[in-house]
Amino acid sequence: MAIYDPAVTGEIAQRAVQDKLSTARRRILPQKLAIIEELKKKKIHIFNVGPWSQVVNTGSTGTFTIPGCPDGQPYVELLVDGVPPISAVMDEMVIKNEDEYSRLEDDGRGFAHAMLGEGRGQNPAYSLIHLGMFVAEGEKPTAQEIETATKLLHTHCQQVVKYAGDVYATDRKLASRVIRPEVHFVAARVLHRDNPEDSPWMLDASPVSRVKCPMCGRTCDADVAMCEGGHIVNQEKYMEAMAKQEAIIAAAKPRPDLRFKH
Repeated sequence: MAIYDPAVTGEIAQRAVQDKLSTARRRILPQKLAIIEELKKKKIHIFNVGPWSQVVNTGSTGTFTIPGCPDGQPYVELLVDGVPPISAVMDEMVIKNEDEYSRLEDDGRGFAHAMLGEGRGQNPAYSLIHLGMFVAEGEKPTAQEIETATKLLHTHCQQVVKYAGDVYATDRKLASRVIRPEVHFVAARVLHRDNPEDSPWMLDASPVSRVKCPMCGRTCDADVAMCEGGHIVNQEKYMEAMAKQEAIIAAAKPRPDLRFKH
């Protein structure tokens, strides 16, 4: 009967690991073609006009986070250390045999579209283009590309807001569980419907009161004086803010020096 010796077993395992590492170090890398390296300098640009960020795992080529578009900006670009991470040619090394690697190459634009859930074998219903993300033709998005992405985003937000309203109208208990601020509230804000008049379901889920400006339709907090369009939505707050501003301006005015006057 063989006797189990942990020390001997551990030594054998360690030797096997070292042998595999040694084999990997000896594998020959395929030659780099100058034209491929030049194409890798050209970048594919992915933009987002929507408020949500998205983490995309592309397997051995890495994981990328497409950021959400900040308020007040028309779009935001996917960057890694300030540089677009998707090249016109995407390549990776795979083991061909014990002696060498093979280089797999993929069209960068097709790779970018696949990241967003577009292309063969992808379900269009789950494509990230519905969240406002898109692959631009050039280095900067065109007005048409931004418009198209925004329309898709608004269509998605309308569906999200409608679902919240339908659930709230039929089952308040279910609504309290499924309505999420980071999804449904944000969708309502994109459509400028995050106020009690347009989205009454927000009242039960959020203590912050929102009002709609009667002039431009923008929504804002009830305790602000003016909306983003410059219209007065709270007269009392406006008068109070103007009085404070006038006092500050008056205090900042230089006063005449009367010390040498008789």
